[in-house]
Amino acid sequence: MSYQGIDSAKKRILMIYLLVSLGLAHHFEDEIDETIKEGFEKKEEMIEGENDLYTVSIIFWVFRRYGHHISSDVFRRFTKDNGNFKESLVGDAKGMLSLYEAAYLRTTKDYIMDEALIFTSRHLESLAADGTCPPHLSVRIRNALTLPQHWNMEMLFPVEYISFFEQENDHDEMLLKFAKISFKLVQLQYLHELKILAESEGWYSLGQLYELSTELSRIIVKYTNGTSLAKLPDTDPYQKTCSEGIS
Repeated sequence: MSYQGIDSAKKRILMIYLLVSLGLAHHFEDEIDETIKEGFEKKEEMIEGENDLYTVSIIFWVFRRYGHHISSDVFRRFTKDNGNFKESLVGDAKGMLSLYEAAYLRTTKDYIMDEALIFTSRHLESLAADGTCPPHLSVRIRNALTLPQHWNMEMLFPVEYISFFEQENDHDEMLLKFAKISFKLVQLQYLHELKILAESEGWYSLGQLYELSTELSRIIVKYTNGTSLAKLPDTDPYQKTCSEGIS
């Protein structure tokens, strides 16, 4: 594979991470599956010689996220002879955050990722607090330390990431607009399904529900428990099944 081909493959994998984080992946499921399948066959070529912590961490995250096993040994290039991660990495806040997020896709045998989690958690707290990071990145770090992306709800994480992405100097304006429009449509779909669920409970308008906060909370909790199990898009019949089945 040529250098241009390898570079293009890396960029496509990084784009998949953006699509997932912005809540847009469900629009491109076939293209993503094809890209990951092709990329995984050439993963050694993609990783070989790559010393950017952010890039390696995102490639690892994407492959693991989609069920493809990539060895955690790819991170040994960032460790010293004694196995500890290099302190020089601390200056790369985005790379550290990506390594932290990648660590949550570890298995019980990924001992290096256990070390990665300890290393990044300790330093990210300081990076977010000492003012060396841009404010929006500090917020993103704090949120990740509270609830990493892999543990977050797929329907809620884009709320946070869209705000972060918008404040990135190199963000793609068209992609940002697409993400905002898509999320608005998702919100409308959820409100429509919540209204149907509310009516099935014997309440005929959301206005009536707001007068009974306890009942409203019970219905919303039941609904969100169902939607949190289902992937986007919200029109997926599985989501409706989950919502209807939890009672």
